[in-house]
Amino acid sequence: MNGYDISSVQSSLNPASVPSDFVGIKVTEGIGYINPTWETQVKQTLSAGKHLLLYHFITNDSVIEQASFFLNVAKNYANQAILALDFETGTIGNEIPYITLAHRVQAEVWLDYVSARTNGRPVIYMNAATAREFDWTSTASKYGLWLAQYASTEPTGYQSQPWRGNSSYGAWNRPTIYQYTSTGSLDNWDGELDLNLAYLSEDEWQEMAGVAGKSENNTNYTTSDLEDDELMKFTYQIIDAKTGKSQGTIYYYDGNKVVALSHQDQLKIVRQIYKDTTGKDLKQYSWRTDAPWYVRFMQAINQKAPEIAWK
Repeated sequence: MNGYDISSVQSSLNPASVPSDFVGIKVTEGIGYINPTWETQVKQTLSAGKHLLLYHFITNDSVIEQASFFLNVAKNYANQAILALDFETGTIGNEIPYITLAHRVQAEVWLDYVSARTNGRPVIYMNAATAREFDWTSTASKYGLWLAQYASTEPTGYQSQPWRGNSSYGAWNRPTIYQYTSTGSLDNWDGELDLNLAYLSEDEWQEMAGVAGKSENNTNYTTSDLEDDELMKFTYQIIDAKTGKSQGTIYYYDGNKVVALSHQDQLKIVRQIYKDTTGKDLKQYSWRTDAPWYVRFMQAINQKAPEIAWK
């Protein structure tokens, strides 16, 4: 399936007039920007019987707020389109090779949040270097890749077999959608376009877009719809009732099990990632030995002893 993606830069483009099987349209960026022509172009795309992709451009703002913002804006079309996260390193304040674990976790949290609240399966957009040089195993196990990699800057029309370099896509076996040029040339448009090839059948596109399970959705999404809070992630320490002092170990409950942290940097990175991805501080409890709530909690989750984090 052949398609192009557009933003406000192509505000005068009518998707019904420019040939394609699908059109990708930028909807939002960060927690405040809305593409002023996105909905007009969505309606033109759908009225022409074309498939639709809607994407959000990530920034350093709270990722949960970004996902909520995107869904609130795009909600009337969220189950008629493949949804995508545009992950570009320059916009998150770090250039390769300085993408951190926190940035990759943020991207996956956005995808998880959107996936849980729509019928389809979103994809993540990135360039080939970002896909290959960093560990995206967790993300790739759940979500498809929209990969950008260009053979040249020469103008081109649609290609059925575009150049794909060394065919290495990091944690992914292959891209779901492949963007092979930013200098595309198509009828009825004088400017350059990003051209894409989707390795999807009609049925596969519909499934990823969630069209089969489409329902009216007027929900207003808020940051209180927070999976991390629902999973009860928190840390705690045990206070000796006789001395009033901590026993020294910090325990981390990750939503599934309790882990005894073995280094202060482990606590630091857990807190940093939680803050970066939710905009909130990780909850910390102090439980005394004369009121052993930590014992009762371990009983409640059916765990006999904490796991020990390796050093």
